[in-house]
Amino acid sequence: MTTAIELRHLRHFIALAQELHFGRAAQRCHISQPPFSVSIRQLEQALGFALVERSTHEVRLTAAGAAYYEEALKVASQFARAHATAARVHQGMQGTLEVGFFASMLHRGLDRAVQVLPQSHPDADLRLVELSTADQIPALQRHRIRYGFVHSTALPATVMSEELLCEPFVLCLPAAHPMARAAPKTGRRRAQAVDLARFKDEPFVLFARTFSPAYYDHVVSLCLSAGLHPRVRHEARHWLTVLACVSKGLGITLVPRSLVRSRYPDLCFADLQASPVASIVRGAWLASEADDPALRAWHAVVRRYITA
Repeated sequence: MTTAIELRHLRHFIALAQELHFGRAAQRCHISQPPFSVSIRQLEQALGFALVERSTHEVRLTAAGAAYYEEALKVASQFARAHATAARVHQGMQGTLEVGFFASMLHRGLDRAVQVLPQSHPDADLRLVELSTADQIPALQRHRIRYGFVHSTALPATVMSEELLCEPFVLCLPAAHPMARAAPKTGRRRAQAVDLARFKDEPFVLFARTFSPAYYDHVVSLCLSAGLHPRVRHEARHWLTVLACVSKGLGITLVPRSLVRSRYPDLCFADLQASPVASIVRGAWLASEADDPALRAWHAVVRRYITA
């Protein structure tokens, strides 16, 4: 009846098999010898055969005892690994942390944050999952990701968030655009501040509203405040696709200032003379996981490295 066997029986037997002396084995297990001897007898009774041969001069393992010792070591080792693994997970030192992201976050310091986290949590398995802005909250609620980046403040009660950055929009032009060539340069592919109203007749390439209502509305709001209604000719689902379209001369656009770092060829960026609307990025996570150590560690790293 092996159901009567407990982990303490295995530990006592392993100690006895290694010491081959009841007194020393009992001392090693921090109990007195009489209850230690009882524990060994209980194990043998549960198994139905002897594990050790006792005499006044020595203790020897039986053939069955030697075989049982090898297997008992594996069981005890597995218990120890299970305990260590659970402890690391409890302390936030191990486990998978899925983080939703969109491509523009790589130009805001996400790459640095990913590289820094293992320095404080070397066992944490961080995995990036590319999602559109609109998909971040549903992914959180379905436990597909544990941390996301969002633009909206209208979040479900089950989701907590904190503002990470607030940056202005800038005008993005093809480098071959007449106004880009004529504008005095203040830096690499960076023109002086411009009046957006001058571009009222230009075709626009925008981030599709389906994938990011906040960004689409921000850009339209900026244009309307400058006295023009954008002629949206093309829509894309990723900012880098928007930049690629502009670089090919398919139109102009307004992008968050951090995308100036994209180093996409054949583009020119210019600050706006009046830019009342800003791009806001918030970190988001489920309120039920707010106390998770790994999640807290990741958010602390993100707060430090995510910049405009």
